[in-house]
Order: sequence, then structure tokens, then C-alpha cells
Amino acid sequence: MHGAAIPSFDGDRRAVRPSAVSPVRTPRLHLAPVCSNDLEELFALHADPCAFAEDLTEPLTEVAQMRWVLGRWLESWERHGTGYLTVRPRAEDGSAHGSTDDGASRAGARRDGPLLGVVGITPLEDERALSAYWRLDPAATGHGLATEAMSAVLAHPALGARHHEVLAVTAAANRPSRALAARLGFSPAPSGRPVPGDRSDDILLIRPPDAPLSRRSTI
Repeated sequence: MHGAAIPSFDGDRRAVRPSAVSPVRTPRLHLAPVCSNDLEELFALHADPCAFAEDLTEPLTEVAQMRWVLGRWLESWERHGTGYLTVRPRAEDGSAHGSTDDGASRAGARRDGPLLGVVGITPLEDERALSAYWRLDPAATGHGLATEAMSAVLAHPALGARHHEVLAVTAAANRPSRALAARLGFSPAPSGRPVPGDRSDDILLIRPPDAPLSRRSTI
């Protein structure tokens, strides 16, 4: 397939190459689909034990692991037209990330700011729902950046959250992640619903279709 226009998982969108997707901008942030040039920074984030301090997932130990994961992320963009985005600071004057229709220019522009994290939503393979993901550099936490970034993703008309259930899996003891999820409109799943991954200390959080963002998290 490799970027051919094929039906998306919900029939509403068409699969596209990540480089063809316009960046998402918030008051403080510049979000862009992950690309191969992000590999080293993504590995540094996912190899940092501090970024997994509240998580049951183990940090990565080899660049090859991140390369494999990044390949799956890029495949999601090509198949479904939605996926994970890098989070970088937005230039105050907008010049570093000026609008352009040239994919290569966008890819180069996004290198201007350091990687602050990754956010996004992807379709689950075995059910008609989306899975949310967020991970921030520990140095960037505590400033509302994850809320700002995920609010923009969930509200974006082209990224798939509208009219679809969105799931999030996190460690039951991960209070920061659970608090963020609550601000974004997630609530605990009904008892008895299986938790993807089947880890006993994880919980499943659900954001119902068309759930409004809280006033605090709306940007």
C-alpha cells in the first residue's frame, strides 16, 4: 500500500503519508507527525527511566527497538491517516514553523525545537475504537503541556477522535496520567471490560464519542 489512498478504519478518512499532514499548532506547541528523522530523540525519550517512573512499561535499551516502534507508527499514518505526533515548542514569532505546502520544508522546520514528548491516537486492530498515547520528557512535565497537546489532538477534525470511543491504558498507581486523562474526558471503564495488554496493575480508561473537553483543558 505504502501511502496509496485506501479506506481508513472508519470509512471517513483516507490514508496519507505523514509528510502530507499539516502540523497542529497550539498557543505553546507545534505538533507534527513522527518521521524517520525523529528516531534519535524518540529513543532518548523512551530510554529515559524517569519518563517511565510511574509506568509499568520498561524503558527501551536499544535504538533498534525504537526503530521498530517508529516503523509501526509510520505505518499507522500511511494506513489510517492518523497516528502519533511529536511535541515541540512553538516559535514565538511563528517563523520557525511558518506555514508551507512543502513536506520537506515542514520536516526540516520541526527540527528547530527540542522534542518535548509524543502524543496521538491510533486505531486498535481488534475493535472499533482508538487508543490514546502520551509521553513527555520529565523536564517538560508540570506545565500543562500534555493537556494542551492531547486536547488539540482530540479536538482536531482530521485525526479521528470525533464520533469514536477513545481508550487509554495506564498503571492504576499512575496518578499524573489518570489526572490528565480525567481532564481530557476519560473515565474508568465498566468492571469486567478487558484491559488491552492484560497486565493486572493496569486500568482501562474510556473517553466516549463526542465527549467535550473540560473547560480547563480546552485551548
